[in-house]
Amino acid sequence: MKCEHCGYEAPERAVICPECGEILPRPKKPAAEEQAKKEPSPAAEKFSMPFLSAPADLEKADGIAAEDPEELRRAAQEKKFRRTRRIVAAAVAFVLILLAVVYYVFFWSYKLAVFRYVKGVDYSSGSMYTALVPDAYMDYLESTYSTTRREVKSMMSDYFDYWNENYGTEGRMSYDIGHVQHISDADELAALEDELHTSYHITVEISKAVEVSLTIDDGGTKASEKATFVKIGSRWCCMKAMEDMDYVCQNDGYNVW
Repeated sequence: MKCEHCGYEAPERAVICPECGEILPRPKKPAAEEQAKKEPSPAAEKFSMPFLSAPADLEKADGIAAEDPEELRRAAQEKKFRRTRRIVAAAVAFVLILLAVVYYVFFWSYKLAVFRYVKGVDYSSGSMYTALVPDAYMDYLESTYSTTRREVKSMMSDYFDYWNENYGTEGRMSYDIGHVQHISDADELAALEDELHTSYHITVEISKAVEVSLTIDDGGTKASEKATFVKIGSRWCCMKAMEDMDYVCQNDGYNVW
């Protein structure tokens, strides 16, 4: 390499001229070589370092997508709503089943008739008592005693008022159901049908019957009695109630006393 100041031929790799001490100029590299240094090689372009990628890219690489807080909140509310809906549905189903059982046991059995039989007297309710007889029997009362159903209810209410005032005690009546004898024999059911036909000139079909032993507590005074209940159509009726109503209508209600 030749020094520009003194003309001395310095070694190729020398930086300072050994003769004059000036800095030797460096030879310029070709433009093509400089451009090659600036441009990355194909191998460098293909090389990548996943662990230096952005967090979002890393999450996608791992199969985990970033969750939106609003989406998380809505998902939690939806889950809570579904759980609440299932609880409410289960509670409603339980209540419906319970009501169905109570309805079947009480309203579709003789027990409702027993309740009307006792509480009809206790509450002086002619309506409750007349619910214990079939329609054919009410037709019999109307035609035999020239009365109406409303008058029959009124007479029964007056009769119970008189009975409670003169023979009852203070306090409400309560009752316990003791032994229940189910009557299913066809001959026995036919005998009950004949009894109704003979006594009241009515023709009915009895599908079921029970004889119920009752203990009635009238304000501290207890008494035991038996009553026969028969199922006519979809209604449970009481044989004893028919006797009482016929007796009251014969005597024009409470006026006889």
